[in-house]
Amino acid sequence: MLKEVYTNILEKFPFDKIDKFEILMRSSITEVWDTEREPDPRFHTVTFKLVNFFEGFSGFVNFYGKDRKYQAGTEILALLCAELDIDVDDSECFLLFHLRSLGKFRKRESELLSELKNLWGQYPEYAMEDREFSKALKNLMRNKLINYRKGNLHMNPSVLLRYRV
Repeated sequence: MLKEVYTNILEKFPFDKIDKFEILMRSSITEVWDTEREPDPRFHTVTFKLVNFFEGFSGFVNFYGKDRKYQAGTEILALLCAELDIDVDDSECFLLFHLRSLGKFRKRESELLSELKNLWGQYPEYAMEDREFSKALKNLMRNKLINYRKGNLHMNPSVLLRYRV
């Protein structure tokens, strides 16, 4: 299953250092085996380590140019999510890419919205209204990409995904 995901992503993005990008993907998206219990053959469990991906991705932003790093990050993240069957749109990927630098720190929803309004001036194609912004946060929470509770949020370091075969 993961071999298909890697191949599809590598075909769609022509990085200069494609072999290094493949290594980054293979370290960020891995299959998980439960050694204590007999694995259920009807399901595959995959982990997507967001922290590993974002740390390693900073070197590939230069391929697009520093003024387009958000666009590059959003496009790659949208492609990864599509290949992993995570239901998020481009604006939500833009929001998640912006959250990459938070780490374990929590941020208030209102602070994040004001930061993003400044960025949306440069990237109007990802702009959202206030209500859409709240819905986007809840969708990211449902997909377990962020922890969002009582107005505080932060990015999950890794996401566990289960697929029925």
